[in-house]
Amino acid sequence: MIYAKELNDELVGDSLTRKQLAERYGISSDRVTQWLCLLKLPEETQKQIETLGDNWEKQLVTERELRNLRRGE
Repeated sequence: MIYAKELNDELVGDSLTRKQLAERYGISSDRVTQWLCLLKLPEETQKQIETLGDNWEKQLVTERELRNLRRGE
């Protein structure tokens, strides 16, 4: 969530397209879209994800688990 918010801030602050942002970081525009879609989750779900922390060394949650959260499962 933290990274998604940072990407969004950069996207808006620098008036970039998703493609330009992706090129800046050497990732696909699809990946940028996936990160930014996290910001569409309900506020409570975002808070649940944020409580997991900002951990780049070890995967704490999978994309599948996040999809389940979005569906309310």
